[in-house]
Amino acid sequence: MTERRVRIDLAYDGTSFSGWQVQPGRRTVQGVLEDALARVHGGARVAVRGAGRTDAGVHARGQVADARVSGRHDDAGLARALRALVPADVAVLRVGSVPDAFHARASASGKTYAYLVDRSPAADPFLSRYALHAPFPVDHAAIDAALEALPGRHDFGGFCSAATVVGSRVRHLERAERTAVREGLDLYRFTANGFLMHMVRILVGTLLDVGRGRFGPERIGEVLLSGERSRAGATAPPHGLCLERVAYAEEWGGASRGPESIW
Repeated sequence: MTERRVRIDLAYDGTSFSGWQVQPGRRTVQGVLEDALARVHGGARVAVRGAGRTDAGVHARGQVADARVSGRHDDAGLARALRALVPADVAVLRVGSVPDAFHARASASGKTYAYLVDRSPAADPFLSRYALHAPFPVDHAAIDAALEALPGRHDFGGFCSAATVVGSRVRHLERAERTAVREGLDLYRFTANGFLMHMVRILVGTLLDVGRGRFGPERIGEVLLSGERSRAGATAPPHGLCLERVAYAEEWGGASRGPESIW
């Protein structure tokens, strides 16, 4: 089969990874996928591009990557080969040929991240890898009021890491909501055309501070206007965060469709 570009949809448990991006001497999702593709290609290195550079400990249900491949495998055969080669904490959901212009990051029109918070008095051991344990009472009405200030086009400079290097910190946040999955378990979900470094984790940390009464709901608007990171809350830990979905136009194969959440 001739050389072609493929889109690879992935899910992974980020607990044992040092994030998405290849780093010397560290186990990364990109590195694991590139190693598997190299074995399929007889040892030749195959470069992989990802839709989002998830941090160490962050999970994904709908990550998307792309690579230029060759060899005898069609899309279904390549998917089977990769599934046999990647470790158990990575799932190759599907492989599909795409136009060569496709770029997993640049072609994306939006992403959805979710953050899970376990508020039960005793941490659920079956959630410990995937949820922040925060066993304190919160004012959900205050949190929901704070969430209402987030959707729209804003400069999110106050809600990102100081290490963020981008041309603009303006993003359009389409959705920001909290769902009570069950008693004591809250899921925060954010959809935007793009996210800044640690943006969701800082948003969640700030919202939890609102819930505890450390800030009023108006603090969200104040941070957006000031752009001052010091006025926002703490950065929530990575293990509660999951990249749920990456959106694309139909010509690129449509949105990623990962496994359904069990909570």
